[in-house]
Amino acid sequence: MRADGILAALDRWGRAALPGSVLLFFVLLTLAPLRAPYLSDTLPLLPALVVFQFSLATPERLPGPLLLVMGVLLDLLLGGPGAPVGVSALGFVLIRAAVIANRRYLVGVPFLFQWFGFCILMFGFVVLVWAFTSLWTWTAIDPLPAIMQYLVVVVFYPLLAPLLARVRARDPLNVPELSRGTARPGETTS
Repeated sequence: MRADGILAALDRWGRAALPGSVLLFFVLLTLAPLRAPYLSDTLPLLPALVVFQFSLATPERLPGPLLLVMGVLLDLLLGGPGAPVGVSALGFVLIRAAVIANRRYLVGVPFLFQWFGFCILMFGFVVLVWAFTSLWTWTAIDPLPAIMQYLVVVVFYPLLAPLLARVRARDPLNVPELSRGTARPGETTS
């Protein structure tokens, strides 16, 4: 086998594994013992940020089974006894589906509009997790921690979104299909 054949295969495998690896990193990051008080309790929405970002550019690289596995893993790692397992997986799949359905409004627009779309989706995700957990445990859960998680992830979005965009540098970054190139074969620009 030729060397560039092996390198091309490694490149394809690396590109295919990158979104899942980054998502796994952020799932594990939610468990990191941080020295900042109260910050580690507000990190569980960071994997949802990764799902949103990779669903913008290459949703096919975040298949549903991968999102289900990562969501269940997040629920198992964060949840205690009696916590619902699978609510994060459901949320990840719904985030991906919402981004795919609204890509024409989220791709190729200024960053502020993407951030606004992210804020709307995360609010729905937080309400879903909070409501489902309240129903599952059949107790009134204080919504303040969920609100704090929401505020932290909304503040972190402008910091992490450009970094995640750099990670997927060869992907079609925020460029709509119609504006990728209008030149006909043989035309040159001056």
